[in-house]
Amino acid sequence: MTNKNLDLMSTSELTNLFLNKELAAINSIKSQKSNITKVINKIISKIKSGGRMIYVGAGTSGRLGILDAVECKPTFSTDLFLGIIAGGKEAVFMAKEGIEDNLALAAKDLKKINLTKNDVVVGISASGETPYTLSAIKFSKKKSALTIGITTNPKSTLVKISNYKITPDIKDEIIAGSSRLSSGTAQKIILNMLSSISMIKSGKIYENLMIDVQPTNKKLIKRAISIISIICKIPLNKASSLFTKAKKNTKAAIVMHYKKCDLSTALKLLKVTKSDLRKIIG
Repeated sequence: MTNKNLDLMSTSELTNLFLNKELAAINSIKSQKSNITKVINKIISKIKSGGRMIYVGAGTSGRLGILDAVECKPTFSTDLFLGIIAGGKEAVFMAKEGIEDNLALAAKDLKKINLTKNDVVVGISASGETPYTLSAIKFSKKKSALTIGITTNPKSTLVKISNYKITPDIKDEIIAGSSRLSSGTAQKIILNMLSSISMIKSGKIYENLMIDVQPTNKKLIKRAISIISIICKIPLNKASSLFTKAKKNTKAAIVMHYKKCDLSTALKLLKVTKSDLRKIIG
């Protein structure tokens, strides 16, 4: 139920209200478990066929898509996730509210990335009526790409025109019309699941470890060495030496250890198994 007296509430009361509302947003996703599972399986199939995941949205929804897509590269060493926002890069840092009404812009943005039938286009919109996002989904369907609509409005146009839907039930926001709140929370959690689970099932995770992490700084180099140490059950100094011999390729280092082989052989094994470590070392 909407509380219309926010300005009369104490800071403690407001904090409690926000916490309860955010928890409700998380719980609302549970009803979408079947839809989410179905969508993820479709995504996995498309990725195996050489497809990409493309998030499209305006405002908060667009920024959340970009956030998820950008984080996938260092986490999973993949370029398969792209985020497109109405208004381009400038709109990430500065609100450009009017741009979401530009219908022609969505098709133009998708043409730039050479959209194909193997791609998955995820339209993100709290209302499910954002013109830019709807235009993107319509264009994607013409290109025979798989389309997914994420919205908190189950009766929206986005739901009607998308191949698949994910619709957490969020009836209102604490601050009326501010979809960056509960709707944004639900969207972010859903995107986390779509990207993370599809990558787990694509061989990017071994046990619960980020075996495809890109060691581009000291922190990530330390993490990669730690992963080698854990999986190979060897001391950190030996893991570090193995990491160097593998030319900073975490997966290759692990294969070299278990198969007692050189880097060249390890890389060949990874290529044959499509980089699936589980198939190589069990």
